[in-house]
Amino acid sequence: MNAILEKVRARVAVDFATADPAHDLGHVDRVAALAGEIAARTGADPRIAQVAAYVHDYHRVEEARRDRRPIRPEDARAAVLEVLEGCGVPQEWHPPILRAVELTGRYRFAEDDLDDGCPVAAAVHDADNLDAMGAIGIGRAFAYGGLLGEPLWDPGTALQEVYQEGETSSVLAHLYEKLVRLEQDMLTEPARRMAADRALLLHRFAAGFRSEWDRAQAAGSRVRWDPRTRFLSVEEPRGEADEPVVRVGFRGQVSLTFDEQGHPAEVHLLDVPDLLATGVRIVLSQGRPHHRIEGIGDIELQLRENRPVALQLHLRSR
Repeated sequence: MNAILEKVRARVAVDFATADPAHDLGHVDRVAALAGEIAARTGADPRIAQVAAYVHDYHRVEEARRDRRPIRPEDARAAVLEVLEGCGVPQEWHPPILRAVELTGRYRFAEDDLDDGCPVAAAVHDADNLDAMGAIGIGRAFAYGGLLGEPLWDPGTALQEVYQEGETSSVLAHLYEKLVRLEQDMLTEPARRMAADRALLLHRFAAGFRSEWDRAQAAGSRVRWDPRTRFLSVEEPRGEADEPVVRVGFRGQVSLTFDEQGHPAEVHLLDVPDLLATGVRIVLSQGRPHHRIEGIGDIELQLRENRPVALQLHLRSR
């Protein structure tokens, strides 16, 4: 770590000492490491990207100081400049750093313009979003949701079609409204590759959460389909406790057929891992086929003696 970066991190460590656990020093450390890696792979200066990552969340400091949420990243420009000037960051670094701060918290699904020609800003944007995904992203979401007093899940509340910063109806709603959509918002190819695995983990977590929640709320229902989140759960009666179950998680092409009442009638997994050899077709009802939807799904299939006995999938938006 060079001298300038050490000064910036030391200053940030003081200012973020009382930050909430979702936006603390650990978060900016991880974003700085990811931003440096992405910048190096895309031809940007990793030093500038790392400095920008360390100051990208100063609006969180301002939120705590003013006791008001949310505050836009660009509204913390004065605080960011104070850090840059106080730590001797070269003036020629300021424009890309400030651009990176401005790009923080902007998303296509919030109807923001992400066509950006600044490689440093793109690296920081993607690094920040990557830290909101995967296992740590899930932990951060629940930590921040707890701070805001949000419930775990409120299935009766509609999800936001256009994302807005601030409180939402539940932590799981935030996962659907923002976190799983971040994969499509990556600006760099290295981040897109990293995001794919983290998005799959997000969907597998959400599927497990929904399965446990829905089982308590809708006991006896074998097939559950939620068109809002495009989540399908299929279960068969449990076998003997000593019967082994193999779980296979993957992403692949899915075709869902619905009957005239809009209930799932058949699910066809068109491309599956080699373990399964061929596509998997599961008949859910004998209703007359009415319409079909297709797309890429994040899938977990449970097998007993090579026979599908349970399925959970999230069908991604086209």
